[in-house]
Amino acid sequence: MKSRPLAALTLAAATLITAFSLASPAQAEIPGYVKQGTYGWPDQCAGIGYNGQTNHTWRLYYCETVIPTNWNAPGLYYLWVQY
Repeated sequence: MKSRPLAALTLAAATLITAFSLASPAQAEIPGYVKQGTYGWPDQCAGIGYNGQTNHTWRLYYCETVIPTNWNAPGLYYLWVQY
């Protein structure tokens, strides 16, 4: 009888994990751009993008906010570049 609550808990956890993975937005590639890197702060992403453009490493750049920075932790920002 002890296996029944464990099975129910396992099923509930699997359902929640599936729901969260389906609810998270898929990060699609931007046409003409290549993902150069992942950064924790928006100014870090923008600074590296600007330096690459200034040094003629790439022509254009774009910082995509995946998870915004909050008071407790850095966020997640993708740097997309166009060569």
